[in-house]
Amino acid sequence: MFILRLFALTLLLSGCTAPYDYAEDTDFQRFTSVALAPSSDVNSLDGARIGAAAEAMLPARGLRLTMPAQASLWLHYRLLQETKLLTTMPSMFSRHGSVWDDEERVYGAVRQQRLELWLTEPQNGKVLWRSKHPKAFPADNINGMARSRRIEQQVAELLSNYPPRP
Repeated sequence: MFILRLFALTLLLSGCTAPYDYAEDTDFQRFTSVALAPSSDVNSLDGARIGAAAEAMLPARGLRLTMPAQASLWLHYRLLQETKLLTTMPSMFSRHGSVWDDEERVYGAVRQQRLELWLTEPQNGKVLWRSKHPKAFPADNINGMARSRRIEQQVAELLSNYPPRP
């Protein structure tokens, strides 16, 4: 019982680690400035929230904010549309007649969005770093300050992977 509690506490404290990828042949120390990509949607409510959260957090990642024409990196973001399948858990310990019920079954699907951030070199558009949040973007029923806080949290978790650790 103690080990189970310790495991649960470890999972709780470990937080959410966002998967990321990067160009391994890149020296990230040479990049000192960043700007939102000129194509960024900063006019929508969520676009403005994502942009503001990223701009607030990028200086802590070692990047100075500047205008796109002077930036050594451009930050892009988008919301990826995905379908999540809802499934039953296999029940390996129950039998139906002479057959073990160990199959996972799909009983529905939910459309959701996930936030993705990536950094490119402005002069050639080469992607140098990319991270996609493992959890769904806040649903439409979450709004106002609660939505802003969730977006800030997701942006912070994504940017925690920059600069990448070799």
